[in-house]
Amino acid sequence: ILAWIYAVLGADDVAVPKKVFCTMTHAPNTGADISLAAVITCSDGITFSISGTALLPGSQYADPPIGKRINVEIFGMEGCLLWGGDDRIPETGKLELRRSAPGKKEDGQSEFPCSQGDAANELKDGFYFEDGDQDGKGPGSMKMFLDACNSSAAKSLAFESEESTATLVDESEPKPLANDSLIGLRTVQIIDAMYKSSISGNAVDVQ
Repeated sequence: ILAWIYAVLGADDVAVPKKVFCTMTHAPNTGADISLAAVITCSDGITFSISGTALLPGSQYADPPIGKRINVEIFGMEGCLLWGGDDRIPETGKLELRRSAPGKKEDGQSEFPCSQGDAANELKDGFYFEDGDQDGKGPGSMKMFLDACNSSAAKSLAFESEESTATLVDESEPKPLANDSLIGLRTVQIIDAMYKSSISGNAVDVQ
């Protein structure tokens, strides 16, 4: 989710994490963290408020399967972006944009970018988070990792034989945009600081 937020923000110098305070609860038998609440402050004044839990009853691998509940809300001076739902039921949510226009008719009116204009031809309208079906293709992150491995292998083999690339990369399937290394760094920095804060009981600087 952190990676998705940074991908949406889009600029390298926006929301650079500076300090994190986090509290966690842990399972009595395994010691694994099962619930958390965190506040992340950034160098430009942006603040993240994050909470999560593993205590939602049910499982995506049970019969019947139960999906994850996800909710992301991004607020700014010019409006907000809302995205959430049940990741097993795409119809439970869609990307929603509400613009701030005080005194105008469009103030607070909902727009759905994935179902309007040119984007409707390129993006799926609905809540698509992870593919947890046993017969599915797996999480998007895993697919992107495999695509990256195949692409690298294809480029290497293409140097020796052009025919080799045909069996490694399926060019007919659309390739989603992958997050870059800076988004990965921001995400790992915040998660690392969350664990350190939880252990110390204090807010910690992001390193």
